[in-house]
Amino acid sequence: MEAVELNLKSFNNYDLQSNKSLSSERSEQKIDTNREYKESSIHNSAVNVSISMESIKVFLNIKSVELSQANTNAQNSLMNIINNTELYDFLSGKEIDGGFSLASIGYEGKPITKLSPEEAKELVSDDGFFGVDKTSQRVSSFVIDLAGDNIEALREARKGIVQGFEEAEKMWGGNLPEISYQTQEKTLDIVDKKIAELLKTDAQKDLENIEEVNQ
Repeated sequence: MEAVELNLKSFNNYDLQSNKSLSSERSEQKIDTNREYKESSIHNSAVNVSISMESIKVFLNIKSVELSQANTNAQNSLMNIINNTELYDFLSGKEIDGGFSLASIGYEGKPITKLSPEEAKELVSDDGFFGVDKTSQRVSSFVIDLAGDNIEALREARKGIVQGFEEAEKMWGGNLPEISYQTQEKTLDIVDKKIAELLKTDAQKDLENIEEVNQ
């Protein structure tokens, strides 16, 4: 009888440990799934933001120059807008899938499609809302805020920015305005510096703090 009780107790203990192990595995799988979902969401958001910003720059550049039949690139770009209803809606100030709109990126001016050439040129100037500095700060802050201090999520966001840029090139059928490439470079530089900062060890940070104090 004692042997039976002992075996039963051992079986129960084994069953309990098995349940704990299974529960732990399921919990880890759930965490991994949540992490993958979050990183995927950040990636997709970065793609959408990047496409939106580059599309605005292309259109502003088109609006800021005199169009003629000889300006083939501009004509093709205009046809891309006409053929892409969602993009035209976005530039007109409407909200598109994913909740993106001009207002959602902080723009409070006239719809892009209703700007005069002079107003369009002003917006992409050095001090303009869609100039290199302000746009790169805006896009990098957006993805950094989304990813927080999660290095992998930041790397996914970086991939998303690059993918969005490539998608914008495809959408407009070729090279984007030079301001777009400058903005892309500066945005990625800000994100890279954030990743590098997070990768620093505590010892490195302490050393930098000491050097700052001694300066």
